[in-house]
Amino acid sequence: MSARRPIRVLPENVANQIAAGEVVERPASVVKELVENALDAGATRIDVSVEGGGSKRVEVGDNGTGMARDDALACLERQATSKIATVGDIDRIATFGFRGEAIPSIASVSRFALLTRAQGEDAATSLTVVGGALEWVGEAARPVGTTVTVRDLFFNVPARRKFLRAAATELARIRQTLTAIALANPAVAFRLRVEGRDLFALPEGDSLADRVRALLGEAVADALLPLDFAREGVVVRGFLSKPDFTRAGTPEQYVFVNRRPATAAQIQYALREAWPSRDRRPIAILFVDLPPEEVDVNVHPAKREVRFRHGDRVIRAVQAAVSLALGAAAPAPEAPAAPPLPPIGALPTPQAPKPRQDAFPFARPATLDPYPVLRDQPIVAPPIDDLPSPSPPPPPMELPTAATLPWKWLRVADILEPGYWLVVTDQGYVTVDAKAAVERIFYERLAPAAAAPASQPLLIPETLRLPVADAERVARFLPALNACGFGVAALANDTFLVDALPVALAELPPKEILAELAADLDQPVPRKGLDAWRREVVARAAAQAASRAFRVATKEAVASLMAQLARCELPYATPRGRPVMILTTYRELDRRFRRA
Repeated sequence: MSARRPIRVLPENVANQIAAGEVVERPASVVKELVENALDAGATRIDVSVEGGGSKRVEVGDNGTGMARDDALACLERQATSKIATVGDIDRIATFGFRGEAIPSIASVSRFALLTRAQGEDAATSLTVVGGALEWVGEAARPVGTTVTVRDLFFNVPARRKFLRAAATELARIRQTLTAIALANPAVAFRLRVEGRDLFALPEGDSLADRVRALLGEAVADALLPLDFAREGVVVRGFLSKPDFTRAGTPEQYVFVNRRPATAAQIQYALREAWPSRDRRPIAILFVDLPPEEVDVNVHPAKREVRFRHGDRVIRAVQAAVSLALGAAAPAPEAPAAPPLPPIGALPTPQAPKPRQDAFPFARPATLDPYPVLRDQPIVAPPIDDLPSPSPPPPPMELPTAATLPWKWLRVADILEPGYWLVVTDQGYVTVDAKAAVERIFYERLAPAAAAPASQPLLIPETLRLPVADAERVARFLPALNACGFGVAALANDTFLVDALPVALAELPPKEILAELAADLDQPVPRKGLDAWRREVVARAAAQAASRAFRVATKEAVASLMAQLARCELPYATPRGRPVMILTTYRELDRRFRRA
């Protein structure tokens, strides 16, 4: 047994570093906390400057109310806040921050400088903190507002610093964080400077539509449908992309609860269930507003997640908003709840049920007997010979011995409504995901393009203006893109000329292709390998081509595609590992029906 250790109170700097582990995960966390403090201070202009992906330097300046000297010193203490005074205030919180942990947590793991001046103060207060220890306090010149500079994040916690990703990846997180905050606050001006150059500069007083266009690009803005719906105290507004403008994942789904960027399982569930496609996701900018007391924002240390008191109401409102935006009728409101059951001792004596007068819209039957014709007649089984003969099934299609599928023959039994095929084989029956099967077939047609990429010039070169985030990534990886068969040249910070596409992608719109690939560009090509990245480009082309070209209406067409699938090298999964088919063998059926 280990020796008993005495219990002791941790030193303040150790406690702050532990708290920093919950609040400050990476440079993007620093940006989030400081920008939210600026918004709570009433800022209408916020400037963010970043070096080294944020681990070297993050600086956030604003024109908010600023702080007097005593407040500037007090904000370095844990649980020092101006946002709440009692526990009950948390149930009605309307500010972004309220715990009073962000500033001391950040200051405990960095070289921290604060410059702030409140209205009516003759001079600004300047202070520096290194690793949680206050080193200097003095006066300086500054207009009303606050500037916070954070250098060498995690310099004194090397175990945390080594978990930071490459500078490009950390910058992508910062950009995504600031994009979400800027979307939630279109009236506020934001500027993001990276290594001394502006990545974006958003003016003050934007509308939400203008802010979406500036941050996500014209192609996205033109493909959005408006959302505006209210039900049971829940308001859902914002934008949702059209069904023909989607993404494979969810990198461009921004959810705000009472203007706070947040995640909530109920909202994601409602959006997923209301969307018609299972493997494609819409671009969404969703603002869900409800009374503050109906939301618990104190679930996560970094305030990322929220919890609802009545989650079912939120689900219904989001589903109805999405359905209306897509042109479908909103689901009917639920019936009122049944009255509470009486206590056991007061249950009435059961009586025979009485037929309702309005239960039958035509003539009311003389009896409620469900089988009136058979009551006084013996039940006689009809002779087998009298049963109609079923129509003969189509002849099975024999598979060549060289086929990669292990069956001798197959027959298409049915085309199921949600996009599946039911195929009978000599070993059992197979359920095939139709789109996955087409994707695999397309991929193997296009696979040679991954090994030897070739370009196809466009008849008319296109000039594309991309969202800030996409443009920055495309600019960084232009050599890799052109090595894959693209012909892309930068014209300006966010504008590119496309004059050629890989042969595998020649039939697809250039703007949509680059937007789809932008998310993959966050993965550094050297780490992934250029050959692997080329295969990823072709896999994405196959997925897009399958989404556009998949229109199968007859069993004959399905049989033709199954023959092509049988000749594929790897017919069992899509290029990204999603299953194409599920086999249920006759032996498995015997076991389940207990025949074996």
